[in-house]
Amino acid sequence: MHVHLLGPGDEELLIRAVRMIGEAELSALQAQNHLDDQALVAVAAVEHGEPVGFVYGYVLRRFEHTDVLIYSVDVAEAYRRRGVGRAMMERLHALKDQRGWAGMWVLTNRSNPAAMRLYESAGGIIPLPDDVVMFDFYD
Repeated sequence: MHVHLLGPGDEELLIRAVRMIGEAELSALQAQNHLDDQALVAVAAVEHGEPVGFVYGYVLRRFEHTDVLIYSVDVAEAYRRRGVGRAMMERLHALKDQRGWAGMWVLTNRSNPAAMRLYESAGGIIPLPDDVVMFDFYD
């Protein structure tokens, strides 16, 4: 398995990775637009030329520092509990260090034990577990 940081030129891999997670069916132009966006950070785990895991997030530039919001971490069912998610998270962590970003963060639910295990095993901490509240603003 190879963990690959996606960038311009990886449109076909992005299309297949997004299809794997069942999130959308991207056109080649949409994939190109996403990969041209400097705010997008995307990593795919690839085995035998096919994506088996996919992580994407967004660079959030704030006045005091830059963070990465990890939006989604997905691993194909046949590859779960085999270190794929952790390998992708480690790749993002190395990228964070390489680019001088202050940190990475992700939201999940305590009712998602797989996510809780992954983020804890990848070195994530819960800074104030009783103080985190998320508000949605969707019409």
